[in-house]
Amino acid sequence: MKKNVKSTTSFFRLLIEHRDYEPSPSHILKRMLIPLCEHFAEIAEKGTKNDAWDVIKGFTRECER
Repeated sequence: MKKNVKSTTSFFRLLIEHRDYEPSPSHILKRMLIPLCEHFAEIAEKGTKNDAWDVIKGFTRECER
């Protein structure tokens, strides 16, 4: 799995496994959503169709846990 695909999936996992000690909306935005969006943009700009598909499959695996 490519590094950018793995990183994107990891940030998605952080959203799913959100901890009670990380409650503030600014924390969620700064530490989880902005990096996730940056990785999406990188994959859209530099990635392949397979990279996008791998991200979707990774998200699905995380949701099934």
